[in-house]
Amino acid sequence: MKKVVFVVIDGLGDRPLAEFNHQTPLEAAETPNLDKLAAGGISGAMDTVDVGVRPGSDTAHLALFGYDPAVYYTGRGPFEVAGLGMEVLPGDICFRANMGTVGKDLVVKDRRAGRIDDTGELVDLLNNSEIDGISFLLKKGVGHRVGLIMRGRGLSANITDCDPHAEGVKVHQAEAKDGTPEAVFTAKTLNKFLEMAHCKLSGLATNKEREKRGELAANYVLVRGAGTLPQITPFFDKYHLKAVCIAGGGLYKGIAKLIGMDAPEIKGATGKFDSDLDKKITAVLKLYSRYDFFFVHIKAADSYGEDGNCQGKKEFIEKIDRSLAPLFHLKDTLVVVTADHSTPCRLKAHSADDVPVVIYGQEIRDDDVEHFNERECAKGRLGHIKGTNLMPIIIDMMGMAELFGA
Repeated sequence: MKKVVFVVIDGLGDRPLAEFNHQTPLEAAETPNLDKLAAGGISGAMDTVDVGVRPGSDTAHLALFGYDPAVYYTGRGPFEVAGLGMEVLPGDICFRANMGTVGKDLVVKDRRAGRIDDTGELVDLLNNSEIDGISFLLKKGVGHRVGLIMRGRGLSANITDCDPHAEGVKVHQAEAKDGTPEAVFTAKTLNKFLEMAHCKLSGLATNKEREKRGELAANYVLVRGAGTLPQITPFFDKYHLKAVCIAGGGLYKGIAKLIGMDAPEIKGATGKFDSDLDKKITAVLKLYSRYDFFFVHIKAADSYGEDGNCQGKKEFIEKIDRSLAPLFHLKDTLVVVTADHSTPCRLKAHSADDVPVVIYGQEIRDDDVEHFNERECAKGRLGHIKGTNLMPIIIDMMGMAELFGA
């Protein structure tokens, strides 16, 4: 096998639902192409980070690419801002952020400001602010998402989140996780910025107009995932495969960039419900001669799970399935399909439930699994693996694994 198409369907896994006669959205969906991969490949179940661990998308993707999160994870922020095209310098403290909605009491009403579609004006209002000698650099991401960098001397990423990660809860003040002057200063300065930002956003005419229309004002920057630039072995040096990322979401492009993958802009790849999945697969075909490893990320199944929209999740899975048909025409290529984590519609959040995985190729010793879903794949010959096992298995199937022993 000469090439790999590695498809990660974000939040794909789920739990049985009464609406689907005790099936998951994946089990209830019509998925002839995914089932064809399962029938001709080898399947299994996977805990992307570890058994019983609720994976973040960041830690899960590191593990899927063979980088132990316990070693390489410094926080989500650096991946998020890199994916937005922001330059990350040594010493920068990077955050992922949402434009959210809070009341006068600073209790969070909505962590995504009604899934606001464009934060450009809000970001421009706050970008390049300076407090106590520290610059605050912001850039808009997809929808409500924003990247934030604190740049200056004497900073530390060892601070707590300000985002409470729940609605109906008051926003948190950043606090130092240790007693170092750097962490104390960073937390204090960040709190000053967030207070200033809330004041400016609340007075913005656009937000007042949103409220008049009965919409939620995007009046608070909910920051989390403080981190610094990680020291990480490039993907090519690790696997000798030239890799490209095809994604719409900033986080996934950021992870790809920081491990040395190319991450071109794909027109129509939005990372949202309307993402043009056919163009993502077409991008694989167009770039096929230039790369060895194609990381294709598909986001919206996770978003439907977070919204509790099981019917939307089922229908989006069917949309994904239709888009995968051209992959069967590729020769000497492994097609790998899995998820970074489960996002059960009842929980509206990530869970530690394992996810299905299938590896398909012309020379694969297949198994008896005929359908790609949570319960069927768990019966496959690949067995029950961890995320960090997957790349070594792929490398071996390509005939590139190093011999252990004589």
